[in-house]
Amino acid sequence: MNQRRYLMVTGPTEVSERVLRAFMRPAVNHLNPKFAEDMDETDDLLRKIFQTKNEIVYFPGSGRCGLEAAALSILEPGDRALVVHNGVFCRMNRDIIRCVGGVPETVDFDWRRAADPKVVEERVVKGDYKLLVVVHSETSTGVLNPIKELGEVARRNGLLYMVDAISSAGGVDIRTDDWGIDLLVTGSQKCLGCLPGMAIIAVSNRAFEAMEARKTPARSFAFDLYKWKLMWVPKERGGKVVWGFRRQPITMATHMVYALNEACKEVLEEGLEARFRRHEEVGRMMRAGIRELGLEVFCAKEEEASPTITGIIAPEGIRERELREIMLKRYNVEVAGGMEELSGKMFRIGHMANTADEAHVLVTLKALEGALKEKGYRKS
Repeated sequence: MNQRRYLMVTGPTEVSERVLRAFMRPAVNHLNPKFAEDMDETDDLLRKIFQTKNEIVYFPGSGRCGLEAAALSILEPGDRALVVHNGVFCRMNRDIIRCVGGVPETVDFDWRRAADPKVVEERVVKGDYKLLVVVHSETSTGVLNPIKELGEVARRNGLLYMVDAISSAGGVDIRTDDWGIDLLVTGSQKCLGCLPGMAIIAVSNRAFEAMEARKTPARSFAFDLYKWKLMWVPKERGGKVVWGFRRQPITMATHMVYALNEACKEVLEEGLEARFRRHEEVGRMMRAGIRELGLEVFCAKEEEASPTITGIIAPEGIRERELREIMLKRYNVEVAGGMEELSGKMFRIGHMANTADEAHVLVTLKALEGALKEKGYRKS
């Protein structure tokens, strides 16, 4: 039995020793001027990865905290938002919008297919919407939505545009400024190759202007993104610095910033083009291997598949949970099950950041093949 553990879930991913070592330092005051410099450097690194000139806001929490912060900062009670819906996390965005007082509507698609921008635009022109929301890489299914084309729909119709890139940012090409993304939301623990603990948001000037123009206060103290404009963004970048000096609106998780800084440097040292190409190639390799085993990839069209996550339909007569248990116990390879109504019907393999390479793919496919044989599966 292989003694090494392979974390092939859809996040968190494996982390390099370099990132782990970033935690091994004395405690630091989050208001220390040197730490502010470290945050500024991390901001710049993230801007390069997200291909944006927008402000970067990050704070302790998961990607879902970032989604909630973005929604509540933009939407006032009664504001309508159109949510592209083809997976569990799309629906979660709908529920978040409802929680913060917005009025969400969904434009629904087959969960095995990417959203059609033409259909989305047909809905947009019929409604008085403030915000268009889409999940880029739908983590529950392994389907990749066309965020460039959906951004064009948002721009043509004057909507703010929010993209959930939690399982794609850092592994898939996202041109935030060119594609008109006003709120790009991700987390630290997936394609960026860092540990869980940081919600990250790129915020456009249009988004900050909408926050400033609110008639009612945001429904949160800690998650109000406009406070970063008031308190943290430097004056030369349009910030207010209302107390006369820069400070974060919350107590920053200092060591997570150090880890994120190192992870971002790893991304950029590899090079964005090379990193995106690596994820594309590994995704194709994983899907080809799944089909070679006689299994069906959940995403119905190869060109719509996420480079970072592969969903697999469970073979008839075999419980996917039992396959996953064998893979973990016999081979030390951990993969993820299906979510909510997909539970028991499919399972998911993550291949992102440090797990997006040929060695991880081969080990995972070998473990899956062994588990299938143990359960008496025969390729038809």
